[in-house]
Amino acid sequence: MVFKTKIKCPVCEGAAKLSKTSIEVFDKAITLKDNPIYKCSQCGETSATSNIVDKTLKEAKKQFGFCRQIVSTGGSLAIILPTDLAKFYKLKKGEKNRISASRRKTP
Repeated sequence: MVFKTKIKCPVCEGAAKLSKTSIEVFDKAITLKDNPIYKCSQCGETSATSNIVDKTLKEAKKQFGFCRQIVSTGGSLAIILPTDLAKFYKLKKGEKNRISASRRKTP
């Protein structure tokens, strides 16, 4: 995705130039490096367009997702969660949690 190199600052209407920054998302669970952002050379305010926000959210969701093999344990199936995901959701061994599917796997 290509972004304009300059926009008008929404605060002071000065020139805001496209730059890169690192941001933390999902309660600091993920750091996105080289994230595009506009910074005003006049007032120093940073801002983002809707396209930048969409790109950032898409990248954050991509990095926060995970792929794990389903394993068999006794007569049941299990998925082993990565430690960072378990910490993010504050999951503890032995507690019960409800899992809701966002989409159904299609053959």
